[in-house]
Amino acid sequence: MFNALRARFRRRMREWARNRQGPDSRRVTIAQRRLYILPTGQGLLFGFSVFVMLLASMNYANSMGFMLVFLLASLGMVAMNATHANLLGLELDAVSVSPVFAGETARFQVKVANAGKQPRTAVTLGAEDDERTITSDIHAASDDLAPVPLATQKRGWQPIGRLSVETTYPLGLFRAWSWVYMDWKVLVYPAPAEYAPSMPEPLGGRGLGRPNDQGEDDFSGLRAYQAGDSPRRIAWKASAREQELLTKRFSGTGEEARWFDWAALPALAEEARLSVLCRWVLEAHTEDLTYGLKLPGIRIPPAAGQDQRDRCLKALALYGLDLDP
Repeated sequence: MFNALRARFRRRMREWARNRQGPDSRRVTIAQRRLYILPTGQGLLFGFSVFVMLLASMNYANSMGFMLVFLLASLGMVAMNATHANLLGLELDAVSVSPVFAGETARFQVKVANAGKQPRTAVTLGAEDDERTITSDIHAASDDLAPVPLATQKRGWQPIGRLSVETTYPLGLFRAWSWVYMDWKVLVYPAPAEYAPSMPEPLGGRGLGRPNDQGEDDFSGLRAYQAGDSPRRIAWKASAREQELLTKRFSGTGEEARWFDWAALPALAEEARLSVLCRWVLEAHTEDLTYGLKLPGIRIPPAAGQDQRDRCLKALALYGLDLDP
């Protein structure tokens, strides 16, 4: 009963705060109007103890008791102000987040900037409905990068939801917090199948959709390294001599293209098919093969490299979902 009432109260409070604050951008400053503070359990016990001491001092007219009560009450007020000031003025900036596979933990890189003259100690950040948090100390006039964890379950775009920023520094008597609603999402790929059939064999089409300098027949020279080039094609000895990465270039088109086709897995359910196709894409990329992907209404021409991997995995992640990045 108590837990249900508590959950209902917290849900109502979150809805009220969301309606009061509205949506946030990718950069947010914690201002006074969006900063909340309440005593912790220890703080309530501390306040109750001070109140009992006050009653005892009044009953016995004990001046030393009054002095102790006023000292402790002043300490509590100072702690409350310090806890509130520990978050006030912090700036949160969404930096980056890398795609993950379903079931993995995404890490949203949040830059926490402190423009003040005082350090901010024990600042905790956490994503909505995820008990895992990251705690950072931010020095004065500096910033820190905090990787906020978020568990993923399903493929597609998963928003970070409500980002909480809180602290109980310095004495743990009060908890100050703020809620941030960034429009920020992570792309979640399908979980690769643990067991999958062997990759389809090439259909005999040679060099489909692939530049001539990426074949494997005849070595034709070196060129500057480009993002997505396979490490197997890097000329390490020549790169060491020239002090820059160089990639081997071939004049032939010897590698045959293979297709990863949705229709080739009729016995599997939709999510199982996507998992098998995901496994094939990863294996083909690891082996530096040329491959294409066919989904209902989607056709990705054969190619190789990091860009092809990312293109195919994104298509698998968003297949059948009416979601925009």
